[in-house]
Amino acid sequence: MTKPRRPARRPGTRLARTLGACGVLGALWFTRGVLISVALVTLPLGATPVAVKVAPETPCTVGAMQIVAHQDDDLLFQSPDLAEDVLAGRCVRTVFLTAGDAAQGETYWRGREAGSLAAYAQMAGVADRWSSSDAGLPGHAVRLMTLTDAPQVSVVFMRLPDGNRTGTGMLVHHYQSLRRLWDGDITTIDAVDGSATYSSASLTSSLTDLMTRFHPTTVRTQDWTIEFRHGDNADHTATALFARQADAGYRSPHTLLAYGGYPMWTRLPNVAGPDLKAKKNAFLAYAAHDSKMCLEPWCGGDIVSTLRLARQYVVATEDTGDVTPARD
Repeated sequence: MTKPRRPARRPGTRLARTLGACGVLGALWFTRGVLISVALVTLPLGATPVAVKVAPETPCTVGAMQIVAHQDDDLLFQSPDLAEDVLAGRCVRTVFLTAGDAAQGETYWRGREAGSLAAYAQMAGVADRWSSSDAGLPGHAVRLMTLTDAPQVSVVFMRLPDGNRTGTGMLVHHYQSLRRLWDGDITTIDAVDGSATYSSASLTSSLTDLMTRFHPTTVRTQDWTIEFRHGDNADHTATALFARQADAGYRSPHTLLAYGGYPMWTRLPNVAGPDLKAKKNAFLAYAAHDSKMCLEPWCGGDIVSTLRLARQYVVATEDTGDVTPARD
């Protein structure tokens, strides 16, 4: 009886199967590498996770609100005070008035927002994961971001136009700026994403509403003590003026603080040691997302940032009501 013969194998069959198996293994290895890379990116830069004092379900009774113009102003000018609050588990919410877009378009300002989120996650010592909701301002769509693993930390992006250093505004935004709104040169200002339009009065009332909803015992803003064109960025000055005006309508006991901006580089350095390290780590987490930021030793930006990181000065304070100690 003749046995059936198996079909002859083609010479390249075994090689093809071997290469196919290698391809699958290679794909799996590549995928593993991508996943590891993603995980590393999402972890805070240079941070060790720490336990916070406020549990996620605990309502905030003592908090700090920062009102600043750009996505690095809080990190440069209001820290280490800010970083210490975040690390201690205090309720912290920062309001960014402008998109900080520098007329560079949506990709750039969204990168700056991502950098801000990364910085706060780094300060809190948790993963850079956030939930998005509406801030609840009547008649205005405003984005509120809450840090998933440290929900006592949140940020608000109002996305108004960057007015440039002098506050004259830019062509791409029809020369709208916070300074021109404050001075009355324009009657309204539009968010760069079209989400909202504000008059001077409605911007002030919106900031008051944000304070009232969050109920902080500390409100930090920028320097209202100097005039426009006297050394600071016009967006900084206008933000401080609007914040101070809005603060007059927030009647709960609290302290309003004005932090110096660009001119502070002429004062002696007063941030060092662990405070300076924490401040720089948070700023580096931000800078990784800002495509205009160069922090290499040969960059002018590195020198400027170093001068600012080593300084923090409160230039004015105002108390409302029977103010309790600002810190837990």
